[in-house]
Amino acid sequence: MVTASKERTPLLESQEVPGLEDTSGPSKPIKLERTVGVLSASAIVFGNCVGAGIFISPRGVYEKAGSAGSGLIIWGLCGLVATLCTLAYAELGTMMQESGGEFVYIKNTYGKFPAFLFSFCNAFLIKPAALTVTVITFSDYLAALIWGEGVTQIMVKSITASAIVLLTVLNIVSAKLVIKFCSIISALKVLMVGFLLACGVVIIVKGKGHFENFSPATAFENTSTNPSDYGLSFLFCSFSFQSWNSLNFMTEELKSPTTTLPRGGFLGMAAVTLAYILANISYLMMFSVSGIIDSKTIAMDSGHLAFGKVGELIMCIGLLLSCLGSVSGGMMCISRNIQSTAEVGLFPKWMAGISPTFNTPVPSIITLGTMQLAYLFVDTTTLIPCLASVEWFFYCVTFSCLIYLRYTEPKNYRPFKVPLPVSVLLFIVTGTCVLLPLFSSDRYTVILGFATLPLGSTLYIAMKCYIKHRSSCSALVVSDHSSTEGSLFSTSYGSGDSVPITLKEKVRKGKEEGLNVKQSQN
Repeated sequence: MVTASKERTPLLESQEVPGLEDTSGPSKPIKLERTVGVLSASAIVFGNCVGAGIFISPRGVYEKAGSAGSGLIIWGLCGLVATLCTLAYAELGTMMQESGGEFVYIKNTYGKFPAFLFSFCNAFLIKPAALTVTVITFSDYLAALIWGEGVTQIMVKSITASAIVLLTVLNIVSAKLVIKFCSIISALKVLMVGFLLACGVVIIVKGKGHFENFSPATAFENTSTNPSDYGLSFLFCSFSFQSWNSLNFMTEELKSPTTTLPRGGFLGMAAVTLAYILANISYLMMFSVSGIIDSKTIAMDSGHLAFGKVGELIMCIGLLLSCLGSVSGGMMCISRNIQSTAEVGLFPKWMAGISPTFNTPVPSIITLGTMQLAYLFVDTTTLIPCLASVEWFFYCVTFSCLIYLRYTEPKNYRPFKVPLPVSVLLFIVTGTCVLLPLFSSDRYTVILGFATLPLGSTLYIAMKCYIKHRSSCSALVVSDHSSTEGSLFSTSYGSGDSVPITLKEKVRKGKEEGLNVKQSQN
């Protein structure tokens, strides 16, 4: 870690510097409050990551990897990559201290069009679908706990919709309340992982442990020899780590971004990686590889195997709280991405609004909640490889931003830096994770995910054409050109009594000006 010269970056119009607090007054626009410290930041990362993923991903990871040894290595490597990614993003986040994550970094490096593609895919496809998967998992377990065998899809969908609405309201009312909720849930998740480890210990004491999963002679039996399978296995594993960049979407709410972002991100991801490795060791002690693949409710199966009905109930309750904490924190971070994108005019301007009553981005939160409700009508579980591949594609693009800025803006303000070889390595790793699944048996699902890119491009072009067509029919008097330049959705006519000039008036004025010119020439 190296500290560069404290030269303010030219990439941003405004930037927070170390120790500078938010001093916006009544005459300034409403801003988000800086309330998140290092411990709260690490709790947000831990709480967002440790959700339903650790109970969904193992099945896909071990199915593609083929063996206990190779699957466990995938979990370790994925945790290492996610931690390094967090540190690399901390360099970008402390250099460009705006909320919005990849959107801000891509926009300031390559322009608005690729930034729009990211926000479109992330805010309307990738994240809402992933959050909906987590809420559906919550609903499945809660319905099974209440009604047992008599669960219907209508019951599950009703619980899911109610949970989404409840969490949307929670995010609207108070960001501080969400942070406290995530912190409490994070502590409960630690206890849950501890209980999962206790289940593994009980199985060992009972003499029923699957020690063959840890024996050098048998741990790698049936390991896949197809490289593309490891790409898919990594994507399934990454679903459990997918919120490692949570803090970058809420940089403007960190108390001191230059220290909170790298420290909170590293501590959070280190805790997540350790928890996941220990959880998988416990799984492999309780089940064979085929048993993990066949189990659809591995959390409850683990508790039942060790402690019977009581253990099953404890794991079920722990999973329910874990899912709620993950979704609530995820909604808080992703809604900031929508709000920051709308601030620069790439989404409708009303999405950029911040409630003066709650001091939260209410329109973007409602938009995100609505998208989650829409995904209730889609089989989202089959979209995990599809959406993850697009997500890692944008990670790859973001790391290219980091490398590009090192050469084009070498003297920029960088209070935190990662070694350049680490950035290059992450660029190669993320690019490989995108390419390998294209050669697997699920290649068509992955290709379907990349169809979102031309869809977003078409939408962007259509909006540009609409703006151009509207401008040709109506000339607007804009008193402050800089505030609307480049905005796809700008509708401001300026201040004062300025009003739109109709096309007929424009033609008439043009004729009068032409006549005056001719008279002056004569």
